[in-house]
Amino acid sequence: MNHNQTKLSHRQFNNAVFAYRFLSTSLLSLLFLSSFVLAGYKSLKVKLEPAKTYSFHQQQGAVTIAADPYETKEKIKTAFDLKELEQMSIVPVHVVVSNDGEDTIAISGQDINLLDSNNRSFEPLPVDEVVRAIVYKEGPRASRSPSPIPLPRGGGRRGDAFEIETDLTNKSLRDLRVAPRTTSGGFVFFKLPNNRMRLSGYKVYIPEIRNLKTRQSLLFFEIELK
Repeated sequence: MNHNQTKLSHRQFNNAVFAYRFLSTSLLSLLFLSSFVLAGYKSLKVKLEPAKTYSFHQQQGAVTIAADPYETKEKIKTAFDLKELEQMSIVPVHVVVSNDGEDTIAISGQDINLLDSNNRSFEPLPVDEVVRAIVYKEGPRASRSPSPIPLPRGGGRRGDAFEIETDLTNKSLRDLRVAPRTTSGGFVFFKLPNNRMRLSGYKVYIPEIRNLKTRQSLLFFEIELK
């Protein structure tokens, strides 16, 4: 091998090493960026069963309503990719409605309250306040609960704002209509005094369920959380 061939071989070797290092660095950067994107907020599917299969439920005629509180961070993580709910002592309650009748019924999430052992009433937090608390760390406005408590402030999750707002809004119970022989539901969110997360001893009070055909209302539902 002559001198020119030796120089060419060295140049080719150096070029190959450079190309390998460049490719390796690019792949590592791509993997890092991919993991960063994948680490964003994830929408989790919530399993929906007939209302009578839940531990806390009540039946009136052809309508059964269940209340399923999410009181621990482990259970909250099965429905929401949010550690902030437990950190801020916001308790999601999944309200499940089974309609075995022949007419469509309607229920409003904003009418649902919690009653303590002294029959003091706690209103649910509007979902937009829950979103602001998580994304921007803004405390909710004072409600008519006896002891509204401000939420802690901090950095928030502004980068995931759209995904969080969309997921919480889609999963919240607003104006719900339940067709005949179907089950539907949604979440209401509560914040209680002393950062309490356990709802044992409380009752979920639903003042009105409307039959959209007859325009009549069922008696109220009061589901005890034992």
